[in-house]
Amino acid sequence: MAENVYPFKLTFLHPAGLLLLDQTNLMEKLPDFTLRVHHKLIVLYGRTNMLNRCKLFVAEQITAGYLCLLLFSLFGVLADGDVTFIGLGLLGALATPFLLIKELEAQIRRKQRLMIMELPEVLNTIILLVNAGETVNRSWIRCMDAKRGEELSPLFKELDIAVHELEMNISFAKVMEDFNKRCALHEVSLFTSSLMLNYKRGGKDFVLALQNLSQELWQRRKSVSRTLGEEASSKLVFPMVLIFAVVMIIVGAPALLMMNQ
Repeated sequence: MAENVYPFKLTFLHPAGLLLLDQTNLMEKLPDFTLRVHHKLIVLYGRTNMLNRCKLFVAEQITAGYLCLLLFSLFGVLADGDVTFIGLGLLGALATPFLLIKELEAQIRRKQRLMIMELPEVLNTIILLVNAGETVNRSWIRCMDAKRGEELSPLFKELDIAVHELEMNISFAKVMEDFNKRCALHEVSLFTSSLMLNYKRGGKDFVLALQNLSQELWQRRKSVSRTLGEEASSKLVFPMVLIFAVVMIIVGAPALLMMNQ
């Protein structure tokens, strides 16, 4: 399984950032900030090699800030020593780390929304397979078999890890617990809790519990779909206003020219 890797953009400057981190012990001096970054990276990319990934991310925050300060300082020199650019550079250098964290948060929201959109379909597939006589373990494996060879979404990447653990004969309870921790999502917690509570009961009670959960997850999916639609509509407001302004200029310009004549 391929490891998720954060898309670093300033890798050529990482040695300088890592050297500064080692010299200043910045991560140890700012434990709350480091813990915040660490938690967000775990939610987004899992625990594998997390310490190095977190260190590289903080190094990129530092180098991006310094690069911003350097560019604005260069503009200040070209503008005959205008100190305004130095001030803007300092402001940009301080804001850059927080902008990178905001980008992380946006990626987490996109990942969680994709999971919420796909989870009801996965649950329905499990219900159908269990009704057809499959065990719950085999249902999970069959869900992944249908996705073999395709590019996996965030939810199916976590499912793939869970299926691999099931094939290694790890207990179902342990697999569900790890799957829930990796996803770090309330809807997934409901999903795994319902499976664990009704797993040993089996029969009609198990299927009925999953069907009730499926209805709730479909409602969550509808809510996310409405939110995405509203966000898409809001993004269209500015282009529509711009197009309206251009049309008004095109229509009104000839009339204004005729009045001036």
